[in-house]
Amino acid sequence: MELWHAWACPYCMRVRAALAEKGIPYRSREIDLASKPPDLLGLNPKGAVPVLVDGEDVVVGSLAILEHLCRRWPYPPLFPARPGREAVLKAYERVDALFAPHLPKIARGTPEERVQALAATRQTMAELDAEISDAGFLLGELSVADLALASFMARLPPDWRPTQLGFERLARWERAVMRRPTVREQMGPSLAMVG
Repeated sequence: MELWHAWACPYCMRVRAALAEKGIPYRSREIDLASKPPDLLGLNPKGAVPVLVDGEDVVVGSLAILEHLCRRWPYPPLFPARPGREAVLKAYERVDALFAPHLPKIARGTPEERVQALAATRQTMAELDAEISDAGFLLGELSVADLALASFMARLPPDWRPTQLGFERLARWERAVMRRPTVREQMGPSLAMVG
């Protein structure tokens, strides 16, 4: 099995964390997004990552890869039976919709765009903070939705994290998820700041 990925890409981070959670060995094919190798373009003409090559199967996109992994290796489950697959998918897609538009502004925006992105991120965190379960995860048990949220949190500056912004429940979520060795190892050194 081979995973084509870029280290700092949040969509790749969540796939690597899922592979680690499940203990699935794979060959890493880390790429530079500014200089995409022809082999990648042969697998995915759009040149986007992540791409998983599993035998004859070529799976493109983080959600498709996560679903593929969970079908082949159901344990530990990242689509828990409770609250159910549909609830996990809905939370996963919601996390993407809430956070994805702001990452480019956070990473490469003007000072004004960064201020706007912070305001939007703070509002998003307030919504999530009110909804997080007492178990510490988004939906009760660790799921792909938690990995999706973790991949975005890993890209935020330390002073934009839930603990720094005063979101108690989301800070508890952050401690529960971001301290997991599989998440820390696959989402980079920026997690060293999680208290």
